[in-house]
Amino acid sequence: MSPAAGVSVPLLGDSKGTPPPASVPGAVFNVATSIVGAGIMSIPAIMKVLGVVPAFAMILVVAVLAELSVDFLMRFTHSGETTTYAGVMREAFGSGGALAAQVCVIITNVGGLILYLIII
Repeated sequence: MSPAAGVSVPLLGDSKGTPPPASVPGAVFNVATSIVGAGIMSIPAIMKVLGVVPAFAMILVVAVLAELSVDFLMRFTHSGETTTYAGVMREAFGSGGALAAQVCVIITNVGGLILYLIII
């Protein structure tokens, strides 16, 4: 059924003001649910391919690397002028570090998209 010609109806009705701004706890919760959701979906695939002991070792290695990267970001975020991942890497390692951070983010996002395609 097609709409009548010449009728203009907005997709969203009139709002009663601006929405509240995003909060830091809301952003942390959003990122945490994404990480936990993708991690839970990938654990069975890791166990199937590697086996129990190597998969557990791989999970521990990834946990240590995540802890080190968060520690690095927390230590160097407030020492410079920038607050982005690429900016922190640029201040610490130059333009090559910023490029490496951006490439890693792209690879991670492509992996997440592939995981969501598998789920769907």
